[in-house]
Amino acid sequence: MALFSTIFVVFISIMASQNLSSGNNIQGHEPETTTPSPSYEPGLVPNNPSDIEDDDRVYLTNKQRYYQEIFNPDSINIMLLGTEPTGFNFDTIMILNIDKASKKVTILSLPRDIYIDYSDTVLDALREVNPAYLKEKGMNRINAAPSIGNFIKYKEGEGRFNKSYIDFLADIIGEVFGIRINDYVYVKTKGFRNLVDSFGGVTVYVPVHMEYNDPYQDLDIYIEKGTRTLNGKDAEGFVRFRQGFDEEGNFHNYGDIFRKNNQNRFIKAFISQHVTLKNLGRLPKIAEIISANVNTSVKGWDDIVKYGALAEEALINEYPIENLSLELNEKNINGSSYLLIKSK
Repeated sequence: MALFSTIFVVFISIMASQNLSSGNNIQGHEPETTTPSPSYEPGLVPNNPSDIEDDDRVYLTNKQRYYQEIFNPDSINIMLLGTEPTGFNFDTIMILNIDKASKKVTILSLPRDIYIDYSDTVLDALREVNPAYLKEKGMNRINAAPSIGNFIKYKEGEGRFNKSYIDFLADIIGEVFGIRINDYVYVKTKGFRNLVDSFGGVTVYVPVHMEYNDPYQDLDIYIEKGTRTLNGKDAEGFVRFRQGFDEEGNFHNYGDIFRKNNQNRFIKAFISQHVTLKNLGRLPKIAEIISANVNTSVKGWDDIVKYGALAEEALINEYPIENLSLELNEKNINGSSYLLIKSK
């Protein structure tokens, strides 16, 4: 139980990633239980796609697929999510991959601007319930997928995770990237500072001077360049920073890739400094923070035993932690900036 809690603290650290963009926000709402509507099976079943005849598939995209296999199909994939504080965009979408065969942990960040080429099946369903949304700039960004899943009530009452916005995003990732999501962790926008402070801060390298103020998002960032030990407030600023002023007062827009790299750097530092057997005694206090600020599919005793065993093996065998980047190209589509995946 304690080992499971330790690895779970790693998952929760991803709440770090709230958006700091001045671009368009596509809004949505938490799914509500209403009259069921038709659900749509993803076009790809990542574990055994050859078992399904092509004519029997209903695709969520126009057969969009990354050009190569990313992870071992038998490994474990946890989808880590964090929302932009003032909306419903999931501007943190990460995959934590645990591969027992290769004995390593890999962190894959999915930039929010990845272009999703939706199929007519999805567009027709969206047109029926919210046609105005089709004209929203940025609707094809992957961070807007949860809103679309919500609007069309995707797999309502039938999905693996029983949340339309989670099931839709998980199936999009499965179809486009061939990654089957085993579980998800959705971290709410509060509690991250308390979590970091509970561990006494995190020491991490800050690549640039970070200075930015946004009262609307309760955000006040001032962190000097160099190796710093960040408390909860500064850690939140570090992982959210994507634009701001340098030490000479010049404004820079560093972008989402820059922010993702900092988030990965923070996670690796957090794990190496705090996910240790000696910190297990702190878990009762941390568990209170977790329960108040996390929504996750990891709930049953079987899951706890499974992840506890994984955590134990990863700690004892000192699994290395690697970052993985996708091959992407920038392109402007209908007035919006997107990142296109390298496809087959």
